[in-house]
Amino acid sequence: MTIKKPKLSLDEQIEHLKDKGILFNIMDEDDAKKYLEQNNNYFKLTAYRKNYNKHPDGKNKGKYINLEFAYLVDMAIIDMRLRYQIVHMALDIEHHAKLQLLRKLDEYDEDGYQIVQDYINSLTERQKKIYDGEIERCRRSIYCSGIIEKYDDAYPVWAFVEIITLGRFVDFYGFCAKRFADRDMMDNYYNLLTCKKIRNASAHNNCILNDLKAKTSTNVTNASITAKLMTIQGMNMNFRKNRMSNARIQQIVILFYLHKTMVESDGIRKVAEDELQKLMGRVNKHQEYYLSNSMISSTFNFLKLVVDNWFKTA
Repeated sequence: MTIKKPKLSLDEQIEHLKDKGILFNIMDEDDAKKYLEQNNNYFKLTAYRKNYNKHPDGKNKGKYINLEFAYLVDMAIIDMRLRYQIVHMALDIEHHAKLQLLRKLDEYDEDGYQIVQDYINSLTERQKKIYDGEIERCRRSIYCSGIIEKYDDAYPVWAFVEIITLGRFVDFYGFCAKRFADRDMMDNYYNLLTCKKIRNASAHNNCILNDLKAKTSTNVTNASITAKLMTIQGMNMNFRKNRMSNARIQQIVILFYLHKTMVESDGIRKVAEDELQKLMGRVNKHQEYYLSNSMISSTFNFLKLVVDNWFKTA
């Protein structure tokens, strides 16, 4: 049976944090209370404690080692900025993946109608029920209802990709990749599956950087991405393996890779480059906070290496 924890007042939240060993030398208690009242909630902010170690024994056993409240605030701000950037880049990737798919249909001489019907026919009864529910929700949308009314169950692919969810599009993209036996498309499909995960987490405002420990990923990184990472000067194999074994960092890097390889618009690329460089500037604003935490500092160094090499600005 789950034990319900009582709701804490702001004063009680601060006292609880102090009991856990969290310090208020940089941001004092009054400013911390103001932050928790106006900027972030206690539950979300304290999620970043997972990146810090506790004293294993002694009088401070179980308390966090050298963890300032200000460090948690800084991580929360960086995480917020990262989530916004991930969503923007995922939208770019989705748009250009659709453009690529339409070009592939021309390349493989598809008429654009039959392949959609074949995809729908390939769904199991349960999958078809889920798909029908998605279409019905779109039918009630002011943004999609016009397309559905115009084509109504005889969708050409250029209309179909505009009314389906990202998850449905990725599934359809995979169906097309298998139909064409296109290896590059299959690689993109698996990477798009990963991209969808980090995009959904960011769009739902889930914390991204609250668990940076190694060996949390169950997926092997695509060989093309691994090869691309190893061309970066200063990237050794152990560093790459360690950081890419974290599921969250792996997903971020895969999203970066897809943006670099699939997005063809110079203007969109330039915006992404500028925004990522601004983000890394914010990441490094308080480097001194993380000098004693090698897990966080090495993660930030790893991301900076990738951004500086894949998204260079003039």
